[in-house]
Amino acid sequence: MKSFFLQVYGCQMNFYEAGVVREIMKQAGYTETRKERDAEILLMITCAVRSHAEQRALGRFGTFRGIKQAEPGRIIGVLGCMAQRLKKTLATGYGADLVIGPDQYRHLPQLIQAVRETGKPQVAVEQTGECYNEIFPEPHRPVCGFVTVMRGCNNFCSYCIVPYTRGRERSKSPGQVLAEAEKLATHGIKDITLLGQNVMAYHYQDHDFVSLLRKVHRVPGIKRIRFLTSHPNSSNEQIFAAMARMPKICPFLHLPLQSGSNRILKMMKRGYTREEYLTKIALARKYLPGLGLTTDIMVGFPSETEEDFQDTLEVIKTVRFDFAYMFRYSVRPGTAAVQFAPKVSEAEAGQRLTRLIDAQNRITRERTREMLNRTFELLIESHARGSGMLGRTRNNKAVIVHSPLSVGETVTCQITRIKGWTPVAEVQAAVALFQ
Repeated sequence: MKSFFLQVYGCQMNFYEAGVVREIMKQAGYTETRKERDAEILLMITCAVRSHAEQRALGRFGTFRGIKQAEPGRIIGVLGCMAQRLKKTLATGYGADLVIGPDQYRHLPQLIQAVRETGKPQVAVEQTGECYNEIFPEPHRPVCGFVTVMRGCNNFCSYCIVPYTRGRERSKSPGQVLAEAEKLATHGIKDITLLGQNVMAYHYQDHDFVSLLRKVHRVPGIKRIRFLTSHPNSSNEQIFAAMARMPKICPFLHLPLQSGSNRILKMMKRGYTREEYLTKIALARKYLPGLGLTTDIMVGFPSETEEDFQDTLEVIKTVRFDFAYMFRYSVRPGTAAVQFAPKVSEAEAGQRLTRLIDAQNRITRERTREMLNRTFELLIESHARGSGMLGRTRNNKAVIVHSPLSVGETVTCQITRIKGWTPVAEVQAAVALFQ
């Protein structure tokens, strides 16, 4: 039996593309195994956004290498953004049989066969503008699914490797997006997330992002629609107003800030100021009361001073994000920021990160406690760890309920207490949702 094992690292896009790879392998007659030692083909989809992500993947790849050394007939491969960045180095320096960039997954079965026939590594990293039309990944969760609507990025932020590993922006046709959404609905998916490196920049012929939202909103069976990730430059009043008009669109935004310092934002090539960012947040909250808001924040960018860092702290205290993904600047070879100086020491960057996490954690706790005694609509997504069921509010808060509910059921609930970081609720009634 032809078999493969797939390890996935990184963002939601990678988890979606893992589904693309699984579908391609299934069509070629392969069966996925749960354990790497049971498979003849060992693959991993990787991330290159930060050095830590690459080191983690390379460490895991060492396990793959050990398995192959014990049984030389196996084939081991690296897919995704790290493959695109390191290219043949993964074959010559790390022993990969397959090195496949994000645009080359369609050729995976043929490349496996080439390794078998020649005994030589295969490197496929040409960027072709691939969108994987007509490939419909199976959902990997019972009620929530992803649909990639665009790939690539044109922003070229000075620190970011994504435009180099993912290529330029290109969008799927509305017809392709709707076909995927409709298929997910037939599988019982009720909550879909539209994905793109810069999803609000979606553009296909005369269709923009608002036009796409209107079309997806009409898909029967889909009850909730979210999207990731948005660049502040692409967000605007038209999008916020459209979100407010369409009841299936969830009041949630992930809008990366990166820094609260105008000087650092300019060096990052983010294209907006702190004041412009705050204006957009205020506008979004005007149209979307109860908006769930998360962000990305970086510390230790080259030349960042204590004053710059204080500007960032001031913004998070002003905005009061529900949650933030916070990290130290990571040097990415080939990006403009590599040349910037002076560098911030690892010790100083680490100390700032600790302070930032402490400040945001306080805000997150306060925001969570604000939910007490309030009523929310909850879509039950899975069983909670330990006991109870795990649901999610429309503004993206995870909530535990201890009631006999089924996955996929929608209920109204009242938050009665906070357990650790997670609200706990009592169910009030079932909800009949629109089609």
